[in-house]
Amino acid sequence: MSRWKVIPVVIGLMASMGSGAQEAPASPPFAVPDAGSHRGVIDDTWIIAPKRLADATLAAVKNYADEGDIAAGVSLRYHIDKADWIIADVFIYPAGEGDEATMLRRATEDFRESVAYAERQQIYRNVWWGDEAAYTARLPGGKKLEGRFLPIVFDAQQDMLTSRTYLFYRKMYFVKIRLTTTVDAVDSLVDSADRFIGSLLGSVDIVSVGTCGKRMDVVSLAPGQSPPPDFQDGVSADGYRVAIRGDHKGTQAYAGQMAKAMTLAAKRQLATGCTTLDYNPPLQDDTKAVLHLSFGPDDWGASAKP
Repeated sequence: MSRWKVIPVVIGLMASMGSGAQEAPASPPFAVPDAGSHRGVIDDTWIIAPKRLADATLAAVKNYADEGDIAAGVSLRYHIDKADWIIADVFIYPAGEGDEATMLRRATEDFRESVAYAERQQIYRNVWWGDEAAYTARLPGGKKLEGRFLPIVFDAQQDMLTSRTYLFYRKMYFVKIRLTTTVDAVDSLVDSADRFIGSLLGSVDIVSVGTCGKRMDVVSLAPGQSPPPDFQDGVSADGYRVAIRGDHKGTQAYAGQMAKAMTLAAKRQLATGCTTLDYNPPLQDDTKAVLHLSFGPDDWGASAKP
């Protein structure tokens, strides 16, 4: 049996008022947000896109939920500096939860099918596929994100075009970045791609609120007991488990301890892209576009698995 008492946070845990507490009681008692109030794995997602990147400017946005197609997510179009002939489109749409290799394979299959559909509709003609390959995006701060790269050449609207598509999986969403231009300007795609992709992935944020397919637990520590070894500052790395000393329940100190732990837990949950705790989304302004997707209880199912 575990040495720690685990209290699952599933029905709205509230700090109990201990009659023998030596400190003044907290007023009002600190309450952990009610996980049972969520509609599903993801209730809402906010996609926050900067209007200005290091080398590109946001030119247009589209939320497909406005047309009744929430599964298509959102699209962003950027104009790359000194490369007006390049069309830079970004698509961010729900994926589900899975290991990176499986999800990237699914993303490439979906993209190939979308191109095949465009062929059947005669939107694209004479499609030629280049070699699919692994692609590593280098983000600011030395971070990296693994993805897939798929090039195609095709006829569309009287022109022969070339397109380089980069697929990524992050925060339970697919991110598809597609750079397109005429065949004679293909070298400009190569020159512009790496910097634009790194800047974009390092700047666009995806934040979801729901159960996230997980359960949040509070570990109650006895006097003198240490938190589990994988906890840092009393909170697990993913933010879904917190350790609280239970010897002063109902007091100001206990409430303060809980508030501090929950603030850190929320920060770590948000880093994964989904939180079961309170989140106040930013407002759209001159520096960023904020696109909102609101899901029903059955849209993501009972778990985050696709």
